[in-house]
Amino acid sequence: MIGSASAPASSANLGPGFDVLALALSLRCTATAEPSEVMTLTEGGSTRRLGEGDRVAAAARMAAGRPMHITLSNEVPRARGLGSSAAVVAAVAGAALKANGNGGDRQAVYAIVKGIEGHADNAAAAVFGGLVAATDTGIQQLQLHPSLRVVVAVPNEHLRTNEARNALPDTYDRGVASRSLARLAFLIEGLRTANPGALAEAGGDELHEAPRSELSPITGELMAAARGAGALHAAWSGAGPTAIAFTTAERRGRVIGAMANVLGPGGEVLALAVDSEGLL
Repeated sequence: MIGSASAPASSANLGPGFDVLALALSLRCTATAEPSEVMTLTEGGSTRRLGEGDRVAAAARMAAGRPMHITLSNEVPRARGLGSSAAVVAAVAGAALKANGNGGDRQAVYAIVKGIEGHADNAAAAVFGGLVAATDTGIQQLQLHPSLRVVVAVPNEHLRTNEARNALPDTYDRGVASRSLARLAFLIEGLRTANPGALAEAGGDELHEAPRSELSPITGELMAAARGAGALHAAWSGAGPTAIAFTTAERRGRVIGAMANVLGPGGEVLALAVDSEGLL
């Protein structure tokens, strides 16, 4: 039996929602899986055997308990802060479950993705779609006002999640913690209501954006350009270097232009829809 599944890209953190918030976006990774004698992967026209430590192999084995031949087609830019790894693992696990006759169990796929990825935010968005808050013990779907439009600016440079995490301090002072909690409250309410005042209070993250600023200066430049063009909120997308902006339909063209001027030929700016379906 051959199984097929797809999962969306996602933008995590969204500013102050560090390791908690994520939003599913309309780029997809599609995987097919079929039983095989050995674990193999076909992608981009080439096929290779997978080692036991490979995430694709781990996702397939955890889902099906046996070797699989996996074929991947991935629209999500890799190592750019758009949840490519979570989308790949979710699509592979979903396809392997279907190939094994056990399709449709989103909770099982979510557990696999969270276990492999090590945190819940991108995993929840990739599997369940929409705007989510996720912890190790729970998931909450959140509301996003329908007037808000999403723009992402994707630099060509890669920034590995491990490198970005290593830039973070081991401890934070009480003031940073209290200001971050306030920003998160304003962000959730601002995204729910599209209230410009609330979203203005949500910017300036100190938990991860400030410590990572020297790793990717262009991310901060993209955020500033988006705000200058009228975006209601702008943030690092995941661990970067992609920047995400929330704007209105009327201002979206100006925001795209401003971010494109910063990137020049060094990347691309995309207007993306929110993916409300998650794993398919």
